[in-house]
Amino acid sequence: MAKDLRLDFDGALKELWERDRPSLLHSLTGGVAIQKTLNVELPSVQVRRADIVYLLADGTILHVEFQSSNDRDIAYRQGIYCLLLGQRHRCVVRQVVLYVGRARMTMPDLLEIGGTTVRFGLLDIRSIPVDTLIKTGRPADLALSILAGGAHRMLPRIVAEAARLEGAERERVLVQLLVLSGLRGLPGKVEWEMKRMGVVIDATKNPVLMRYLREATERGKAEGREEGREEGREEGKAEMLEGQLQERFGSVPKWARVRIRRATATQLDLWSRKLLTAPNIDQVFGRR
Repeated sequence: MAKDLRLDFDGALKELWERDRPSLLHSLTGGVAIQKTLNVELPSVQVRRADIVYLLADGTILHVEFQSSNDRDIAYRQGIYCLLLGQRHRCVVRQVVLYVGRARMTMPDLLEIGGTTVRFGLLDIRSIPVDTLIKTGRPADLALSILAGGAHRMLPRIVAEAARLEGAERERVLVQLLVLSGLRGLPGKVEWEMKRMGVVIDATKNPVLMRYLREATERGKAEGREEGREEGREEGKAEMLEGQLQERFGSVPKWARVRIRRATATQLDLWSRKLLTAPNIDQVFGRR
């Protein structure tokens, strides 16, 4: 056989498994019947850019993803990022999703698909008290403090601390505060505090900065309104489901209340339907 002759192993194997179905296939399916062969022509791989990735001193990767809204597919995205990063750098990859949105965080931090498990850290920045960030004295922490727990009560102090900074660092943090405040629907209040303290940001000297500030603020307001409406709908469904459970079964155990509070709108709808025929509360929620 000529050395440069390349056999189409892939084509032969695909035809064999699709058309003739070897006995090994039965073993791999666990005896479950095959309904049909799916189209395996997958879409082209999209360009993906992780928010921020660090190479740590111990040779591992830390990937931090920022999320301003609840994404039901976040675990799939994190799994893709993890595999791509691991493949490129050939090292352990640790992932954290930092949630900075206004609505109640409902995203899962675990996905199990057959033998594949995706697990990552999930942190709502509001779980960090605003004082904790302000007290560090770090400019970056001060900018992030606008998103922390209880920030709306500490606006005067946050702006005052930023105003005490000097030079380019001062202007940068003040602009960051304005931009990030859009995620909390607070740009107007932050601007008022700045004016009250005589703080002036000359963003007009930097057209890119001015455009970014305007677009980010408008986007934050729009996302805040939409997330607020979604949060209201989910809370209403949760309250209704809890009332229905209490009406039918007499009481709602603590573990069930916790699951209801963490559930997505889709899960709440599913449990509401199962409630109609389930003989007990365990059957409504399934396996714990």
